[in-house]
Amino acid sequence: MNSIETLVADKIKKIDSTLNLQGADRKMLHLACKDFANYMKFSNKTAYSLNFEEKMEKFSDKEHSELDAFLTVWTAKWIKKWQERVKLIIGERSKEQVEKLNSTFTKAAPIWQTLECKQELVDIIESTLINNGEICGTQNLAEYAIKTELAQSKNLNLTDKTQAITFLNKAINRTHEIANTAGPLMFIEVSKAYYSEVAAQPPHKIYQQAA
Repeated sequence: MNSIETLVADKIKKIDSTLNLQGADRKMLHLACKDFANYMKFSNKTAYSLNFEEKMEKFSDKEHSELDAFLTVWTAKWIKKWQERVKLIIGERSKEQVEKLNSTFTKAAPIWQTLECKQELVDIIESTLINNGEICGTQNLAEYAIKTELAQSKNLNLTDKTQAITFLNKAINRTHEIANTAGPLMFIEVSKAYYSEVAAQPPHKIYQQAA
């Protein structure tokens, strides 16, 4: 593990020592690290450098202590959000849920695959999520919000400035709806072995639920 993974894993284990972050729960650790990196990138509340990972070796003892304290608070909030937003499912989701999600992604795919401003849109929506208190699965939720709007748009031309602004506003409004939605927003399918510990297999699929 790199230094940030080690720090995040240590904070998570202090909250829940029963988790196996190198086995069945490794997906959780990966998501937490990804979310922390994105939080550091997009949050307007943190003064840490964007490339803090590269500078950790040059941090002073005071800076290390500040980062450690900050990460303690952030991880506690992330775990709380994980418990609120993520639902683990043994076996397959219902056919209706899968078909609804697949339909949305299929409709959005032609534009999504050729979208030149894809990363810019994801960054804007992810930043909006984070600054509205969503810190778990932000990239997944951002992509879902954008794909949902793409699926509902007809004859969309994002090279047209007016259409692009209108689309972005709709995506941002959907993002606010997601942030204000109570309960699970992501579902993770796991094998029965995840609970029985017959085999240490990590969760293997993440699905987003419409807000």
